[in-house]
Amino acid sequence: MLDPDELYWQFKERLNAVAGECYRIRTAQEAERFLAGLLQEKEVKDLVLVESPLTKAGNMIAEFESVGIRVYSESLREKAPVVGAGVTELNWAIAELGTMVQIGTDVNQRLASSLPPIHVALIQTSRLLPTLTETLKTLHSLPQIPGFVGLITGPSRTADIERVLTIGVHGPEQFVAIFVDEEAGEED
Repeated sequence: MLDPDELYWQFKERLNAVAGECYRIRTAQEAERFLAGLLQEKEVKDLVLVESPLTKAGNMIAEFESVGIRVYSESLREKAPVVGAGVTELNWAIAELGTMVQIGTDVNQRLASSLPPIHVALIQTSRLLPTLTETLKTLHSLPQIPGFVGLITGPSRTADIERVLTIGVHGPEQFVAIFVDEEAGEED
């Protein structure tokens, strides 16, 4: 078995190389306080949030609202394009690539991760896999292969024919991955 600390540092190095941010927090409660501060620092006034085991364990909606950040967890189709951030819990992370895996059968997951200018992706550290090969084996072992699997590596980036790189044209300008060591139940 590979050392989770080594996998985390490999993931962080890869994500930082493509302008993503990466943090590791011990518990869901600590994550909610850390994230509330980070969102305030980024001057986020409102966000969309897809409830998940980690957001519930951290009581994140109440924490964000207590510091003046308005949270929408319904009507995401209308709210996601106009808020400052989206918060989701993703399914796996791939250390060798600095990439996160989203099973987006719930359209709200995709809206919250792709439309706001900042995407905050929560993930349990135990769901960090070493390679793409291991990730594909994990997906293949599911009872049913999902209808949508997204691979997210940092902020949205695109380039034109002259190789001029632009960030945030087709998705978030900022991507923040937060690994939480504490187990918080099963992801739906």
